[in-house]
Amino acid sequence: MGTVVPGTLVIDAPGGTGSPLLDAAGERPLVARLSRAASWPVHLPDVIGVALRIPAAGPDGGPADLLFASTGTGRLTRYVLRFHLSATAGPLTTMFPLLGAGGHLVFRLDPEGPGRYRFSCSRNSGPWRGLGRVVLDVPAPERPPHRARGAEAAAGPDDAGLRFRPVAQPPAGLTVPVWLRAARAPAYGLARRVGRERA
Repeated sequence: MGTVVPGTLVIDAPGGTGSPLLDAAGERPLVARLSRAASWPVHLPDVIGVALRIPAAGPDGGPADLLFASTGTGRLTRYVLRFHLSATAGPLTTMFPLLGAGGHLVFRLDPEGPGRYRFSCSRNSGPWRGLGRVVLDVPAPERPPHRARGAEAAAGPDDAGLRFRPVAQPPAGLTVPVWLRAARAPAYGLARRVGRERA
């Protein structure tokens, strides 16, 4: 569960990642979910998550999903979860790599203000290189989020039916390492079964 909002992925420094989504300048609509892993009270720190779904950017023309969590940003600490108070309190990374042009890619979001993030990439644990930015339509408290054009999956502030599948739906041109796919498969299978039972 979390807050679902529409937004835009802006690529202004194409990166040679091997993905058409990220290797050409432009703007794409997206749906984002902002969440807290433990759902503790907001005055307590938590592992922060930001999930992005970009329509028509994944395998076979389907959606592409990227999941970010609050982590460090060093060569090792980017793989270690960190606790923050909010989605604007510190950096988030995809933590687990995707295979692209030239090796393993990890993506990163750096908050620049409410709903605004710098978007960058690291190849083979090297330095971070900017790709663009993510802009989310974070609603005012009195106004519910609206649907983004081309992002039909957005259904409201707490859309339990929206399920992200980063292992099955990476951006086209990128693949999930075999070891990661095997490790995550049991968890995704359980999540799907629980979802069907609750439906």
